[in-house]
Amino acid sequence: MLSMKTAMLLLALAFGFTACSASTDELLPTQDDNSIGNSHTYNSLISKTTTYPASYAEEVEHKGRVERIDYATRDYAEGTGRSRTNTAYVYLPYGYDDNDDVCYNVIYLVHGHYGTASTTFEAEGGLQRKVLDHMMENGDCAPTIAVSPSYNYGQPTANYVDADPYCRALPTELVNDLIPIVETRYRTYLTSPDAEGIEASRSHRAIGGFSMGGVTTWYALAETFNAFKYYLPMSGDCWSLGSFAGMNRPQQTAEYLADIIRQSPYAGTGFYIWAASGTSDSAYRETLVQIEAMAQLTDVFPLSNLTFHEKDGARHEFRPTTEYVYNALPFFFPPQNATGVKMVEVSNKGAANNSYGIDGRKFTGQGIVIENRKKILKRQ
Repeated sequence: MLSMKTAMLLLALAFGFTACSASTDELLPTQDDNSIGNSHTYNSLISKTTTYPASYAEEVEHKGRVERIDYATRDYAEGTGRSRTNTAYVYLPYGYDDNDDVCYNVIYLVHGHYGTASTTFEAEGGLQRKVLDHMMENGDCAPTIAVSPSYNYGQPTANYVDADPYCRALPTELVNDLIPIVETRYRTYLTSPDAEGIEASRSHRAIGGFSMGGVTTWYALAETFNAFKYYLPMSGDCWSLGSFAGMNRPQQTAEYLADIIRQSPYAGTGFYIWAASGTSDSAYRETLVQIEAMAQLTDVFPLSNLTFHEKDGARHEFRPTTEYVYNALPFFFPPQNATGVKMVEVSNKGAANNSYGIDGRKFTGQGIVIENRKKILKRQ
């Protein structure tokens, strides 16, 4: 029988392993991981999100494309281990096929209850795809592939609370089954489709989700922390200690998560949690109360590791999530030629007139200052 490592290598060959090489300092986990995206800070725990330009909701001339992947996995939720098939959708920016020397970061975006794998790139007339198209075209962030997986296999549970075991199982499924396929089929920073390779490339990987997808994001931090550096929980608290535990037991939840991080090699600058919700969102308080409890543990969750971002008037629905992604992606994966993005709060007064330039490109927005200091990493 083939060993697991051998099987994974054969899988990579079967899909055409097209990974890029990361720099040496990103291949080994360290106590102070100073790779892409670490030199940015907010000066307050809570800040307002920046609205993307109205044109970002329109189609661009040169659109990226979305591909479907059906992949073999196992039943991790019920623990039977039986074989099954799941589906994910992959967004590739325009020009992916022409830029074969460019590496791509990857963000996994998990839908909420009643959603499926197709929701992320189809809801609201494909709004998330349109925003990503504009971001990639304008160089708002480094080249990034977005992946929409699903915890419900296309069949949402009748009650969203009943989805909890499936949300908890998804990060394990991603690490064991989907990441090795996606990140070997496409040009990413994954150099080998095994646990060591996934951990070595974690600085180029983010996960986020809305509602129950936010719950899933917290599970990813709690149970697959060595696979993802960046976390984008949107309108959802951590359920590791029980349903709604982040809201009902915020201090215990905060300590639980802090202990996981303290015991890892990535305490310090090796992770970032960019949480978000709308001020009229039904999950606003349950998300914020947990964040506020976490922020009290300053040895683990200082502002350089944890912030909360709110959109005024936004409710518990899909559309605001596109704004959260718009704000978070440049923070996780700064634009080409930048070592990091330094975010500082500025007065909203006159914000529409604030513009900042990078390599001839102008960025206009509220409270965003981008410091340019690093060249793009390319495949070797």
